[in-house]
Amino acid sequence: MKTHLMFAGMLALTPFAATLAAPFCVDVTGIPLQCLYVDPALCQHEAARQNGQCSANPAEFRTPAGAQNYCLVEAGNLVSCHYPDRADCNIEAARRHGACIQAIPQPPAVPAPAPGTDLFAVKRPY
Repeated sequence: MKTHLMFAGMLALTPFAATLAAPFCVDVTGIPLQCLYVDPALCQHEAARQNGQCSANPAEFRTPAGAQNYCLVEAGNLVSCHYPDRADCNIEAARRHGACIQAIPQPPAVPAPAPGTDLFAVKRPY
């Protein structure tokens, strides 16, 4: 009996876990992200149907560093991020059966300390 309950609980959580792992989401204003899509073309199609945009799931998908503002993503997660505006990216996405997503900005690099500085020196404000 106990194993049946555990199995039923695992089955109930399976759809929720699968939605967290999808790399592409439909983003519609006023509705939480619908991260259900593994294929970028399907995400783009559904986003157009709902008057929204396809976007990357920030927990699952990262765009390359040094990217432009928009990226074309094709099947197999082939990413090319050299589109400065969404209109050109959308045209190319329609032609190549992919999705246009906004690039996820990379965190700024921490500057290296100047040579000869003591990183462990005690610095007091007085």
